[in-house]
Amino acid sequence: MDFKMGKKTELYRRYRPETYDDMVGNEAAIKSLKAELENGSRVFLLHGDAGCGKTTLARICAKELGAGELTIHEINSASNRGIDTAREIMEQMRYNPSDGEAVVYILDEMHMQTAAAMNALLKPLEDTPSHVYFFLCTTDPNKLIAPLRSRCSSVALKPLNEDQMMFLLKRTARAEKRKIGADILERIVEMSNGGSRKALKLLGKVLFLEDEADQKDALRVDDASDTPETIELCRALMNEKSRWKDIAPLIKAMDWSDSEKVRYAIMGYASATLLSGRVVPRAVGMLECFSENTFYTGKNGIVLGCLQLLSGE
Repeated sequence: MDFKMGKKTELYRRYRPETYDDMVGNEAAIKSLKAELENGSRVFLLHGDAGCGKTTLARICAKELGAGELTIHEINSASNRGIDTAREIMEQMRYNPSDGEAVVYILDEMHMQTAAAMNALLKPLEDTPSHVYFFLCTTDPNKLIAPLRSRCSSVALKPLNEDQMMFLLKRTARAEKRKIGADILERIVEMSNGGSRKALKLLGKVLFLEDEADQKDALRVDDASDTPETIELCRALMNEKSRWKDIAPLIKAMDWSDSEKVRYAIMGYASATLLSGRVVPRAVGMLECFSENTFYTGKNGIVLGCLQLLSGE
């Protein structure tokens, strides 16, 4: 990787993978994607948790396909979610590439598109010209209409496991000529929950702090899961004697500006219990009930997870 961006650039941007080989993890998914491209597939659905590399992988594919800067079109579906976007794509894709050998459309947050826009895209996804490729990226593929999903080659990107995440963090720290202690790296791995973008953002907070206590403080400031209210909720959920009347007041008292941090805290608390060497059924249940992200359900997703845990579902 050739990193030439300024030092003020965030780590996850400065060390964004530029080739398939730069990617950490998801080797099988990438191998499958490359094989389908070689066999003529041109429409892909990349799905997985936030920050796991969907858009990055799509950009790498675009470059490998020979698309130029002017013919790689990134569209944020959260802010361009109407039928007009679909019509514009249909109009543009009729023309041969003016820059490079291919035209690539990367539609991020695809689940945010309206049903009308998804339906309007069915025809171009079915009759895609030989020089056009689509990469639909989403954290929630189930929100896409079924006919649209059926037109795509599905590629599932998984969160990094602990070994992969540790490799990524050490590689990045080494590139920055910094040495970070094992305890801090392990804490970042735990907090990132498999997301490479989040891990590198956390690493950036501690990279140039010399004192380990300062590094821990920097992570603690970022991690809302260290609030007394969140810790109390984790403890209550772990207690098999807890009932809904014990849990509900704790949920009401919490700050819900970021439900994902609460979910990460619950899963981290359960993981720490299991990694201590004890097999605790309640901890296993916590991991199962809070495995789905809450980007769109927010507080309601946490409430549902708590109810499922207490009811044994």
